[in-house]
Amino acid sequence: MNIFPKFPVGSTLGINYSGMHDSAIAIVTPEGQPIFAISLERLSRVKQDGRTLKELLASMPWDRIDKVAISAPEFLRGTDSCKSKLLSTILAKTRRADTLAHGPGFYEAMKMIPCEKVFVGHQDAHAASAFWGSGFEEALCLTYDGGMSNDIWFGGLYQCGRASGIQPLDQFDALQYAKVTTLYTFVTALLGFMPLRHEGKITGLAAYGEPTERCASLLKKWFEDEYAEIEETLYWVNCYDDNALPQLIPSSSKLYRYRSQIEGISKEELAASLQYFAEKHVIHILEKARVLGWKSPNICLAGGLFANVKINQKIAESGFSQLFVAPPMTDDGTALGAAWHVAARGAEFKPQTLHSMFLGPAYPKEISLELIKKEGINFKVLDTPTTTIAELLARGSIVAVFQGATEFGPRALGNRSILAQATQSDINRSLNERLNRTEFMPFAPMTREEDAELCYCDIGSVKHAAEFMTVTVNCKDMMKQLCPATVHVDGTARPQIVSAQHNPFIHEVLTEYKSLTGNPSIVNTSFNVHEEPIVCTPKDALRGFFESALEYLYIEGVGLISFEENKSVAIRYLHEKTKRKSQKDISNESLINFLDHALSERTDWLEKTSQDLQARTQELVDTRQTLVERTVALEKTSQDLQARTQELVDTRQTLVERTVALEKTSQDLQSRAQEIEKFNHASIFKRIFMNRNQ
Repeated sequence: MNIFPKFPVGSTLGINYSGMHDSAIAIVTPEGQPIFAISLERLSRVKQDGRTLKELLASMPWDRIDKVAISAPEFLRGTDSCKSKLLSTILAKTRRADTLAHGPGFYEAMKMIPCEKVFVGHQDAHAASAFWGSGFEEALCLTYDGGMSNDIWFGGLYQCGRASGIQPLDQFDALQYAKVTTLYTFVTALLGFMPLRHEGKITGLAAYGEPTERCASLLKKWFEDEYAEIEETLYWVNCYDDNALPQLIPSSSKLYRYRSQIEGISKEELAASLQYFAEKHVIHILEKARVLGWKSPNICLAGGLFANVKINQKIAESGFSQLFVAPPMTDDGTALGAAWHVAARGAEFKPQTLHSMFLGPAYPKEISLELIKKEGINFKVLDTPTTTIAELLARGSIVAVFQGATEFGPRALGNRSILAQATQSDINRSLNERLNRTEFMPFAPMTREEDAELCYCDIGSVKHAAEFMTVTVNCKDMMKQLCPATVHVDGTARPQIVSAQHNPFIHEVLTEYKSLTGNPSIVNTSFNVHEEPIVCTPKDALRGFFESALEYLYIEGVGLISFEENKSVAIRYLHEKTKRKSQKDISNESLINFLDHALSERTDWLEKTSQDLQARTQELVDTRQTLVERTVALEKTSQDLQARTQELVDTRQTLVERTVALEKTSQDLQSRAQEIEKFNHASIFKRIFMNRNQ
């Protein structure tokens, strides 16, 4: 089946691909209307799948795409580095820019794209994903995440306007500043949870503890003094791989010394302290912005940090009139943001306020019906499905809903949801047991737009954001009494506000449920098997329903499936489950394959090194033999020189003796000469005398 809907010629395709996590695509019309968006995980059934998008791109109708927007710069530009006016924790040692560069696998993936590519700054894409769907005429936009390869920024503050576009006021440099997202992920791993996946568990756990000074001191030390060390406790494997799963892995050996530092500290205490630390960090950024004169009544948020619904509540309460969070706030949302960013350059661009994230594949009832009949599943056609579902919920039954297009982003918003009563707190335990989940935050409530003010405090400033379940709010007493299953221990809830205009089916279910029970809200949790993505296809829905032993499944256009009436089918699905690899098995297998490959490469390197060492050793042996031979020759030469030297010494002695003899002979000769000279003088005088006498 072709999953792409019809869309106009000249549309923009947005792509997020990091080679690590959250690969996704989104299609936006020239007018700025999102037409389609999906994360790879929904199709591959691997949570946060970061592999290449080759299969999606292979079936893309390229004749309708004008440009492809990539949510990362094409190349790293370390020269853009600059000081932030809003951050204060500077790294003790500046990071090398080349550590942020994409590997060759990124550029190989880009070769799959057959038309013009536009590379968009990652934080620009995040900002666009929030602002262009917010409906604001102007706003500040704060982005903050773990960063992206080829981009030195991990966040920033932007001034946004419908006419002026999105302009940076301040940007957060990963080469110079510590990231609170890294600290949060580090503590997630330190407490034994999966990094980059279970940070939400820490947020939920925080409400059960209180921040303490001893934890604050630890967090401050890790963040300010040991940031480089805590960052090295986590590392990526299988990056840019087409087959093996990229994963962020904690290093047990490097985490060991930190575990000794938290002995005697409960998980709740550390989680509460971390949450408080992160909230203070973000509020400090916004307070400094106000001092600098960067103000607006409206604030938009995007980036992985703002998957933290409690931080979002603190921001909403810090002085803004309206808050909006990008519904796909994590990196998959940058596919939509990049597409919006590029489409915004066109003359036709006039985006409407975003009220729906039902942007994924939709499946005709014929496909669902054919599959159900093939599987031999009993079902009941419903004349008034909303009435039937409301009645089942009123009786305390659990109903999974599969309708329309799948949601884009991390939240199930009614098209791929599990619904239940919110009147009994015990539903959290029992439903989590069915779904094999471990959660510390209660399920989210679904509430009609008309009832929002009755249930929640100060909902007006976040009502639009709450359509997408991206912020917590304080609950009123009525909500705490009537719907305790959706209220956290701190008195907050993470509601989904439902309108008749934008979500008519669920709105009607809520209306009929309230008329039956008087209760304004029901439980909404994502329809997925433990550690798998939200279901996408009818087959995913059937498998999730039977494997989780839910009570009822409603499939749009088909009808209602009862677990009790299909136990033989359920047994078959459970039997198939035992033969199928779980998400954990797949992840472990990828990790084992990576380690095997790494070990094989290491073994090859060691063998080559051993051969090189053997050759070098032989060279050294040969060299030693040559040196020995030369030493012997030198010793003989030395002996010859010593003998020659002795000869020279003896010769010198002889010469000295002869010189002495010659000197004596010379003296004798001189004496003889003097005697002769005297004799000659005497002879001369004698002759003279004789001559005179004659």
